[in-house]
Amino acid sequence: MKRLLLLVAALAVAMTADARHPIPAWLHDAVIYHIYPSTYKDSDGDGIGDLEGIRSKLDYIRSVGFNTVWISPVFESEFEDGGYDITDFYRVDPRFGDNEALERLIADAHARGIRVCLDLVAGHTSDKHPWFVASASAEHNKYSDYFIWTPDKEHGKPDKKFVDNDFARGGYYMKNFYDIQPALNYGYTNPDPSRPWEQAYDAPGPTAVREELKRIIAFWMDKGADGFRVDMAGSLVKGDDKAHTGIRRLWSELFDWFETAYPEGILMSEWSQPQYSLDAGFDIDLIIHNGRGNKLYRTLFTQTANNGTPTPCYFDPAGKGECRTFVDDYTAMRRETAHTEGIAAMPTCSHDIWRLNRFERSSPEVLKTMLTFFFTMPWTPIIYYGEEIGMRNIEDAPVKEGSYSSRNRSSCRTPMQWDSSANAGFSTAAADRLYLPIDPSPERPTVEAEEQDPNSVLNYVKRLVDLHKSTPALGVDGGWRFLSNPDQPYPMVYMREAGGERYIVALNPTSKSVSASFPLEAMQVFEVCTTSAGSAKFIIAPAKNRNTIKLKPMAGVIYRIE
Repeated sequence: MKRLLLLVAALAVAMTADARHPIPAWLHDAVIYHIYPSTYKDSDGDGIGDLEGIRSKLDYIRSVGFNTVWISPVFESEFEDGGYDITDFYRVDPRFGDNEALERLIADAHARGIRVCLDLVAGHTSDKHPWFVASASAEHNKYSDYFIWTPDKEHGKPDKKFVDNDFARGGYYMKNFYDIQPALNYGYTNPDPSRPWEQAYDAPGPTAVREELKRIIAFWMDKGADGFRVDMAGSLVKGDDKAHTGIRRLWSELFDWFETAYPEGILMSEWSQPQYSLDAGFDIDLIIHNGRGNKLYRTLFTQTANNGTPTPCYFDPAGKGECRTFVDDYTAMRRETAHTEGIAAMPTCSHDIWRLNRFERSSPEVLKTMLTFFFTMPWTPIIYYGEEIGMRNIEDAPVKEGSYSSRNRSSCRTPMQWDSSANAGFSTAAADRLYLPIDPSPERPTVEAEEQDPNSVLNYVKRLVDLHKSTPALGVDGGWRFLSNPDQPYPMVYMREAGGERYIVALNPTSKSVSASFPLEAMQVFEVCTTSAGSAKFIIAPAKNRNTIKLKPMAGVIYRIE
């Protein structure tokens, strides 16, 4: 009987998801720029980036071609986890400005054709948040069931997710990530009556939290925001089953409201399980270093296994990587999400993931080759600030505001490098007052220098942005087919096609010349974009119905096929 009820619930969720509206039309042409606000641009000389600093750089953002900005959390916080420990969801933290500053930023961005998405920390608060402080009191009140508490400590902690404490309430509370981030109570899919802290999905506490989540979303959407990236989106409903029935139900129900209230708004999920997240209604799911995307992303980029040990990855000049994992997993991912309109998108990196320029991947040629991949796959390009100029991952950056977990997340959060002035133009503060140190290398890239160099990474990114926007076959709706042999990793060659137009992308990140042959009917070939002149050669052999691409070291090329 229990299995039957679960099946009925799962079918109900699937039917709800299938009925959702198409993604907003503007998302088909979106190119997203992700900003960590504390290190983008400091406008007041205190050493920390702010909203006015971002606003002052909107013309630069538009000049590159980015038409959507995603900003990591700017809300009131204790900053014990870089802004992801929020104390007031309805107020901008003073370090960044105020609510009016965010409204000005959004208005000025819109005037330039740039949309603004905020970061929604839906799963937890700071342990200093008034809701949690109230819930921790001995007296029952409105917020008592906003969080997950055991009734007492007599029987010990249920598991390692529960935190010991000295609050008057007397029980253990569940955390979502760090101890200072108590999990909001969205209920349990299958609550165990013997565990009284496991409240049902429809219990008063979880129901009130879901309504609060809607109020937070509406508050900022009504001030002009265009959507949100949802932090830890798959973690809200606890004790879920393998089909993610509870969490899919939550998001499907929320999307029924959101799409009616804000039909042009979007929600992106940090879930990395697109077969569930897109089916539930998310517009974009981020393929990152956790969830299902973990193995896929690491295979291509990270050079580090989950246990921290070095491991070969595909986009490494040593040429010891493999791409079978990527081809098989990504092909399956596309097949499983074909019934949705949502997009599974891999960002270049983020505030949590190492930059592309890491270890031996420092040459402009390798960086351009990797960026060619990100702009020519069938997803929305999501570029982390500084990647467009090839900023370096600073491995020994100091830990700041909880940036250390299983890795030093400060390494990818160092200040944006604008020009050759003090602090690379990020701030007028003394160097020892900066949020994080500037890259100390005298050869560090800057926007100023790269704008003047026609062969720079920045100017190459501008060409890729233009190509992505102007070429339907290279956009989110174009078809994708792998052409080269996945078991012969280098080069990687795939086709994009739409409306009768065909394009081939070939990538060689290694330090050696490589070639690949494959069957393809082609009469003429036109090179439309390349990492460097003369780096590739396309050979047509009509008699053999075989075509060959030869690539020099660290090269990428895009061809139009007729």
